[in-house]
Amino acid sequence: MTLYKRIVSVGCAFACASLTVSADATPRWISGDTAAPEKPAPVLVKEFTLDEKPKKAVFTVAVAGWCEVIVNGEKVGCDVLAPVTCQPDMRNSSLTFDLTDKLKAGDNALEVTLGNGWQNTFTICAWGFQNAPWIGCPKIRGEMKCDGKPLFVTDGSWFAYDSPIVFNSLRNGEWYDARMEGKRVNKRPAKVEKYEPWGEVSAEDAVPCRECELFEPKRVLLTPRETDVYDFGANIAGWCEIEVEGEAGAKVMLDYDESISRHNVLLGKMHKHTKGEGERRPVQHDEYILAGREGGEKWHPRFTYHGFRYVQVEFSGKARLKSIKARFVHSAFKRAGTLETTDRTFTALQASTERSYLSNFVGIPTDCPHREKNGWTGDAQLAMETGLWNFDAKDSYVHFLRMMLDAQRKNGAVPCILPCTPKFGFFWGSGPAWDAILFEIPWQIYRFYGDDAPAREAYQAMKRYLAYMSAKADKDGLYAYGLGDWCRWWEDRRGTPIRLTDSAYVYQFNRRLAFWAERFGEREYAAERTAAAEKIKASFNAAFYKGDGMYAEGRLTELAAPLYFKGLCADGEETKVAKKLVEAVRKGKHKAYFGILGAKWVPRVLAEYGYADDAFRMFVQPEVPGWAHWLQFGDGTLRETWDGDESSHNHIMFGDLSAWAYEYVAGIVPIEPGFRKVVFRPHILEGVESFFVTHKTPFGEIRAGWKTINGKPVFSYEVPEGIEVKEFCGDRH
Repeated sequence: MTLYKRIVSVGCAFACASLTVSADATPRWISGDTAAPEKPAPVLVKEFTLDEKPKKAVFTVAVAGWCEVIVNGEKVGCDVLAPVTCQPDMRNSSLTFDLTDKLKAGDNALEVTLGNGWQNTFTICAWGFQNAPWIGCPKIRGEMKCDGKPLFVTDGSWFAYDSPIVFNSLRNGEWYDARMEGKRVNKRPAKVEKYEPWGEVSAEDAVPCRECELFEPKRVLLTPRETDVYDFGANIAGWCEIEVEGEAGAKVMLDYDESISRHNVLLGKMHKHTKGEGERRPVQHDEYILAGREGGEKWHPRFTYHGFRYVQVEFSGKARLKSIKARFVHSAFKRAGTLETTDRTFTALQASTERSYLSNFVGIPTDCPHREKNGWTGDAQLAMETGLWNFDAKDSYVHFLRMMLDAQRKNGAVPCILPCTPKFGFFWGSGPAWDAILFEIPWQIYRFYGDDAPAREAYQAMKRYLAYMSAKADKDGLYAYGLGDWCRWWEDRRGTPIRLTDSAYVYQFNRRLAFWAERFGEREYAAERTAAAEKIKASFNAAFYKGDGMYAEGRLTELAAPLYFKGLCADGEETKVAKKLVEAVRKGKHKAYFGILGAKWVPRVLAEYGYADDAFRMFVQPEVPGWAHWLQFGDGTLRETWDGDESSHNHIMFGDLSAWAYEYVAGIVPIEPGFRKVVFRPHILEGVESFFVTHKTPFGEIRAGWKTINGKPVFSYEVPEGIEVKEFCGDRH
């Protein structure tokens, strides 16, 4: 057994103490004992001496909360807000840091600064996270290995001190006192936790978050109180980086928002569902207390993020702002696709869709980066195809799927938000249109990557879910549970019946599970699921089909649903229904008279049945309700509602338009998993001169598109070796 000599100095009680750590020591969960909101973020420290520089040094640490690792005064890596949250009462992630280049012969110091993150969500909010069962101080458990041999573990030999981060909260913000830098304030032994976090520890499997783009202010606005508001000209997720100069003790206060009044006052309307711990804790608010260094000092938050376009800056004491920049923080996906067209409106909508998607993927897919930061499953499933066409987000979706598997109840029920609390997640917002993420992630990853491992991992969970849903069927075998065509145009007060949309989804769930059962060798169960789907189909058409192509009351979502869900429409009536749909769209002057479900189904069905021009006109027509209307506000993002004023300015749930363009305009249709075989079916749009896309498949990059030459459309495509083109419908160049 190899023994390592360890000398620490932790206050008087530990002065000159020597430790010999055995190679088989058991790591323990340790913390700075900082659960209370008023406690500063702790730094956990291990000091050690090496006889020589190791050839390989690796620190592996499980984290409940967020962390930054610093070795000998230098931060390790460029990830932020790490690790990505799991379902905290069921699982925490571990991170592995290669410290080889950071260590030296002689004395070394390993420091881990901990942020509250999702572990200590004490902010009072509508979703009950302040009462989450896992809530508590952030903590770590890990070990250090040098050249393959254990050097030390997390245990009582570590010590802690208060960092300059005197307050940090997921939704409130971060406060920093630079006067504490370089000081080990409140130095104390690290606390060995008696009650460890619940659940398991797994290696981090999601794409990490990073600072990905820099924005300079576009203009500076003056409020009636003579404070400055900086407009960055784009709505993003992230934080501001400031450079300030002034006297020690002076304070800079930053308030973030996505909207302002005509008097340049931050509206704060996105904060209505959250409030701080007392009056001292506003939402989306950062503070920095100056150290008084000559020449200035720079700072940005580390353990919070905000959704914003505007930032108000105020001072207390003598200080001045030398510079301010906005950092766009999101999951650092590699780009998988590009889209270019001569149509300016659609180009702007594509850019808005990408920015909304990334703003709502800060570790996990969320609904908005300001008011909630909640992982709403409905938003995630609706935008998944847009995400995969444009970005390599596979690993993060698998991570989100595993959160769902961890959160699923024994009876098969799944939550509508992840992470979820006992108070919020199972009793209102869940339902088939949101629960669909359990089926959508395995299906789309198989479709885009040819990988059925997520389906195998989720197979039993999908079976349990359908068993759970069987008890919710009405006397006709249909379903009405949870939410439906959410955020529809307000004039349609009743909207599409939830019974119609839910039943359509459960029909699809049965068909997809039949596919997986057949693939995984359970043919008898596959037959059961196929029969269940056929039964729903019969009941669906008996309840909603009125003949002559008309479903329900003839709303757009009602007409699109039986065509979007393949095989659900009354046999032989598909063309009639599609004609009814396009007639209704034209009668409505191509306005978006539907909610988030119809926003995905209607354009796809129109293009599928030969009416791509009508779908495109819905996207680019400038009136309310419609996508292009949002462009006039200049945020560069999609919104939560069609009028878009009093609601969020940065939502992704209406964002399927990008995926629609790849599949129906450029016309790339994978007909075998992972793009092994593709069909090209482009749609030439009236009045558009060119449309080109690229997409990186497991075999390499596909390029496809078209342009008009002398009034004639010319299509071109390139495919890498390994992809077979089975069919082409267009004028090939």
